[in-house]
Amino acid sequence: MSDLPTGWAEATLDQLRAPEANAITDGPYGSNLKTSHYRSSGARVIRLGNIGVREFSDIDVVYISRDHFNALSKHQVLAGDILVAALGDPIGRACLVPSNLGLSLVKADCFRVRPSRRLSAAFLMLWLNSDDTRAAFSSSSHGLGRIRINLSDLRGTVVPVPPYPEQRRIVAKIDSLSAKSKRAIEHLDHIPELLEKYKQAILAAGFQGELTFEWRTKHLKTATVDHYTSDIDPRQSTLGKLPANWKWQAVSDVMRVTGGLTKNPKRSALVTRRSYLRVANVYANELRLAEVSEMGCTEGEFEKTKLLPGDLLIVEGNGSIEQIGRVAIWDDEIKECSHQNHIIRARPSEIVEPRYVLYWLLSPLGREAIEAVASSSSGLHTLSITKVGKLRIPICSKSEQREIVRLIENAFVWIERLAAETTQARSLIGHLDQTVLVKAFRGELVPQDPNDEPASVLLEQIKVAREAEPKKKHQRALRVTAK
Repeated sequence: MSDLPTGWAEATLDQLRAPEANAITDGPYGSNLKTSHYRSSGARVIRLGNIGVREFSDIDVVYISRDHFNALSKHQVLAGDILVAALGDPIGRACLVPSNLGLSLVKADCFRVRPSRRLSAAFLMLWLNSDDTRAAFSSSSHGLGRIRINLSDLRGTVVPVPPYPEQRRIVAKIDSLSAKSKRAIEHLDHIPELLEKYKQAILAAGFQGELTFEWRTKHLKTATVDHYTSDIDPRQSTLGKLPANWKWQAVSDVMRVTGGLTKNPKRSALVTRRSYLRVANVYANELRLAEVSEMGCTEGEFEKTKLLPGDLLIVEGNGSIEQIGRVAIWDDEIKECSHQNHIIRARPSEIVEPRYVLYWLLSPLGREAIEAVASSSSGLHTLSITKVGKLRIPICSKSEQREIVRLIENAFVWIERLAAETTQARSLIGHLDQTVLVKAFRGELVPQDPNDEPASVLLEQIKVAREAEPKKKHQRALRVTAK
């Protein structure tokens, strides 16, 4: 690294370690530590999943006996040590060992770095998490399938070292900025849920006549009616008041509801083959057509089940009540396409706009109606042609239907734009955090103090302490007597 700021120096991570020879080490491999050794109490085993980016993840807690820990005590971790992931995404991610962890050691694929007490461990941890450091690890990593960092590469990586007071100023500044970023991310993460609620509120308002209230004052009377046909399934909740010239009707009054092709072995012998949609292709207001299968059928069957633009596709059954009745609209994305019998087709008549019915079935009252009529057998909620036909739907004039669809879709465009901006903002915050680290390790984040002792003096002190350490293992002092 060149062009270091005044007072900074360079050193390998191994030159910055604590005096003991194994201050930088990895966990035990092979038969020394296996899952069969795990216990419900004893000494904690730190695994890859516990090492997050700048944060220790206290999940998947496992232990080994204290006797076993004593045999592996050279892998012990202490509060303030740095944990580094040898593999995974991102490779080389690092965090500090929390102070309340207790008796613990690292497992294979996890590195423990114990820096000199003359350094800020937090500064080194932040440096390990910078994009430049990760890029260096990735370029020197080994392995064809699951790339990993070697212990020698970790020890030999070069670190820019500022004076110790500046290290502390950098850490404090990054912590302050990171706290603000974290709060911003927390706020942004709430927005998708709020936007989904807003979508539901728009749909609810549309089918209660609220979106088109002003439109109706120019075109229709404002009195309310509550009449409806007798074909509506009575299991649906009490039907509410409707604006003037609206009427509750059964879906079968305004659409032709039919089933699809039933799969069976005999179809493999049929010459005529057609693309068909399965449950896996139909989601809420979304068709996933990356994988569409073919099925043998007769020409007569295909003519009965062929999809036309404007057809609504409704999922018949699902193990989850929230997924029953998923509905999407067909826009002729695939020519000459049919559908399986587990998808119910509803073809609108001239009385209704297809997208008006789509949005009704996606609305809170529409979903409530679907769930009310869906029966459950052995955990599977099901609809049928008859049940779909007896679903309620508020019918108004076709011109008002078009206006409702227009207003809903205009609102949805705005919501989707806000969702995209939220996603972009969240991404930018992540880039901002890395930009802060880049500036920090170039000496541009905090002011430098000419009175700070240069890092070269600090490195010399660390070297003297390391060379003064007796050439013997010191792990016996770390052993804990089993109780």
